Amino acid sequence: MTQAGTDPRGPASAAYLRLLLADGRLPTGGHTQSGGVEPALLAGMAVDQVPDYLMVRLRTVTEVEAATSVLARHRWLASGSTARAAALTEVDAAWRARTVSDALRAASDLLGRSYARMARTLWSLDLGDDVVYCRAVVVGATAAAAGLGADDTARLVGYEDVQTVVAAALKIRPFDPAVALRWAAAAGADVEAMVTRVAGVCSIEQLPARSAPLVEAWGQAHVRTARRLYRA
Repeated sequence: MTQAGTDPRGPASAAYLRLLLADGRLPTGGHTQSGGVEPALLAGMAVDQVPDYLMVRLRTVTEVEAATSVLARHRWLASGSTARAAALTEVDAAWRARTVSDALRAASDLLGRSYARMARTLWSLDLGDDVVYCRAVVVGATAAAAGLGADDTARLVGYEDVQTVVAAALKIRPFDPAVALRWAAAAGADVEAMVTRVAGVCSIEQLPARSAPLVEAWGQAHVRTARRLYRA
């Protein structure tokens, strides 16, 4: 029997760890997030518009996050242990400059802390106790520790975003789960297109700066909502 705290990189393949990290039951606080679909639905978006909403996210905010994760992975692997903190801090600052909503930044920081705790438990990944990184940066560092390639890192971010949105929509406005599955499957083409666009990112200058102003505005308004199921 493997003892708690044993490094899991031994017999586990990168493919297996990719599935593990994509599991919605991963204890990273993802259950507190709706991918912005709760504020969108509260603002009047119809449930049958969720596929369009997914497409917009994958081409804007999710693409920026995926590219940030890819770059963080690259910086983690390219930097020595003493230079990693500075490298990740620079990537984190670049993501913040591209994310206007402080509500979305705060939600990402919360997820980043939870993700870092998980990575520290699995891989003894040391990101520093006194530094807060956005979720995208922590995902990138974790992907490096797990042996994931740049494409799988971007794919992980895209897949997780799709599943977060679809699962939250089902809970907020219950409908046929088979339809939700169909939407998630159909979003795969947009996820793969996004992967193609960002997998080669290896510098700050290559990070996309695409935003979805309405999504960010809904996120800002959601913070002041008294009755809500999700943080963002």
